[in-house]
Amino acid sequence: MAIVVPESLGLAGEDVRGVLALAAGAAGQVRFEVRPERIELHTTSPHSREERLACGVALLNVRLALQGHGIRPLVTLLPGPSAHDAAAAVRLGGHQNPDPDVLALLHALHALHANRRTWTAFSYADTWRGLLSRAAEVERAWLHVPRGSLDLVLCTFTRGAAAEIRAGQAMQRVVLTAATAGAAVSPARHPVSLSALRADLRPCLGNTLVPQVVLRPGMG
Repeated sequence: MAIVVPESLGLAGEDVRGVLALAAGAAGQVRFEVRPERIELHTTSPHSREERLACGVALLNVRLALQGHGIRPLVTLLPGPSAHDAAAAVRLGGHQNPDPDVLALLHALHALHANRRTWTAFSYADTWRGLLSRAAEVERAWLHVPRGSLDLVLCTFTRGAAAEIRAGQAMQRVVLTAATAGAAVSPARHPVSLSALRADLRPCLGNTLVPQVVLRPGMG
């Protein structure tokens, strides 16, 4: 028997179910609580960096899915007791028709969700670098390309839980932006020591940028 999903943010329950299904596909560790005035995202372990990154991925998916319904999402990170100590809460911020960029990202998200992907070769042309860098900047993050490296280092401007959720959103936007052009970008499969990475990059990044995630092209 299917679980009934309540209405939220002016959407019918079935539409909310579709939003959550699209959001949850890439973030199994995230739990959603649906209330009439907001959608809450909770992590199983509030002290897990990996779960906060996953929450950021799910949060961007929720935002895009809501924008596809003409809803402008209003997001609060770590809203506190008012939202049951959720990692993030999404409220209705008004209505707005989705622009072509949002529709392209949504199309890429649906394709990734259904595992319908056709990849092209990835090159480090300035257009690619600019495209992915702008995607990160939309989420208040920065994409650093180390000299002579194939890796992309996603950085935030601050440390802490909110910065890690923001990094997850930026990572997902970079991945989807690459996918809109048929290119694959994925988190590095092998664990990376962030402390060592931060020490290595400090001479070129200084103390302003905080490396959060290593992304690699061509890993579909």
